[in-house]
Amino acid sequence: MASKIFKEYRDAIKIYCVQNKLCFDKLRASPCCYDDEELIILCSVGDPEREKLGLLDDIPSPSTLEIYLENGKLRFVQTDITHKYLGVDRKTEKPAVAKKPASRELAFA
Repeated sequence: MASKIFKEYRDAIKIYCVQNKLCFDKLRASPCCYDDEELIILCSVGDPEREKLGLLDDIPSPSTLEIYLENGKLRFVQTDITHKYLGVDRKTEKPAVAKKPASRELAFA
């Protein structure tokens, strides 16, 4: 990840992940957008309905975690999908697997 925030505050971000049961490795591997004052971690799991539409500039990828640098300190903002895509399974302490929507199975006679 080439973000200035990630490079300079990597340890603080890792500590935040541990404290909030988030998988640092998943965060690090996720797509992102950034500048010198913010780092937005994007959802990396495809949405089948969205994929049917192709690439559209007016439908951005949802963010899973937002990190802002304010006065030399980090401010983290979780979204409604943060734990779904970056969470750690509390029982195994391994990255949680996002469930895919149920698909219809073909029946052959």
